[in-house]
Amino acid sequence: MGDQMKAGVKGESRELRDADVIAHLRRNPRLLLNNPDLLAVIAPDTRFETETVVVDMQRFVVERLRRQVDDMKMASDRLVTTTRSNMSLIERTMECALALLYARDFSELTQILHDDLPVHLGVDAVACAFESDTLPVEAGQTVRSLPPGFVAQFMGNEGTLIRAETEGEAAIYGGAAGLVRSDAVVALPEGEGLPVGLFAVGCRMPGHFEPGQGTELIAFLGHVTRYAVGRWWTLQL
Repeated sequence: MGDQMKAGVKGESRELRDADVIAHLRRNPRLLLNNPDLLAVIAPDTRFETETVVVDMQRFVVERLRRQVDDMKMASDRLVTTTRSNMSLIERTMECALALLYARDFSELTQILHDDLPVHLGVDAVACAFESDTLPVEAGQTVRSLPPGFVAQFMGNEGTLIRAETEGEAAIYGGAAGLVRSDAVVALPEGEGLPVGLFAVGCRMPGHFEPGQGTELIAFLGHVTRYAVGRWWTLQL
């Protein structure tokens, strides 16, 4: 019993001394720099095969700086890639908006919505729908009709809805619903003679849209689409 107690006290004393040394080194970070000979004991593999033990402090400093430079380069590359991607998306969104605004009639507008926008935006489906049963004949299956109350039930109090994984609704996407596994949906408000509606962008790849990502460009394009549709819906906007 006495031997065990001595062993326990001795172990605790050694642990305390280690903690004291570590704490001292943290308070005096230049201690090893000022006493490089200590590293000959701490890191014996850094000795040179000479009669005098020499520790190359530069190696430790250079390796640390190299890691910092690599981290900074990786962060810089990510920033450049993200910036270029954002600029490209902004440019493509502006091109889509201009195409919608310059559509010469409803048929051309629906063709732009159905064919051109998905290609420009790199998605699989773009949809626009309104709570109305009196859509123009030219709307075809591109601008769809929604039952009353659909938007409020679907969106709740949200102006924009991001779904990382979902199955597209036929009421919104029509025949393209089977392609949609991730989407972003924008609520279009009632006004200027237009009923409430939805603008949706869907992709076949789950996770293409993620909660928390910026939705400003999608919302902007949704409202441009609303305006463009209204122009050819025998309405005055």
